[in-house]
Amino acid sequence: MASASPQVESQQLMGGRVTRAVFASEARRRVLLALALAVACAGGTYAGQDGSRHKVPAVLEKLNSGPSQQAFSGVVESLDLHHSLLNVNPVEGNTTEIFPIKKTQRVAAADGSRLALQTLKPGTNVLIYYEQKGDRRTVKDIVVLRTAPRKPAPPAKESKPAPPS
Repeated sequence: MASASPQVESQQLMGGRVTRAVFASEARRRVLLALALAVACAGGTYAGQDGSRHKVPAVLEKLNSGPSQQAFSGVVESLDLHHSLLNVNPVEGNTTEIFPIKKTQRVAAADGSRLALQTLKPGTNVLIYYEQKGDRRTVKDIVVLRTAPRKPAPPAKESKPAPPS
């Protein structure tokens, strides 16, 4: 069995009686020691369990997550004002991304000046800032990095000299 506390030993050496108070304090001390040991051991168990958490299913992540700010860089393929859609090809890759837009959508040039939505012609290089929440996109800003290259004018017809009269 465990040795008695210094209080109990000194009481016994001096030939005195060991009172109930001494035994009660000894019992409390042992209970507190056992409790501290249990807490210390349990703490190691919880720390070891952190790495074994189960992944949350993707469906729950989409339901619980808030909107995320994102940016997309690409080249305008088409602008459909009737259906309020902007089709953009990425700079790298070959998949077309479709963005819902409003007729009052904010469009700006790289220098910050405002542009009309109709400026987004096929071939225009754009940077689109949007929020993604679940499967819904909300376009916040469109920045025109480079306007679409102009089609070269057809070569002028060479004028033939007038026939001699």
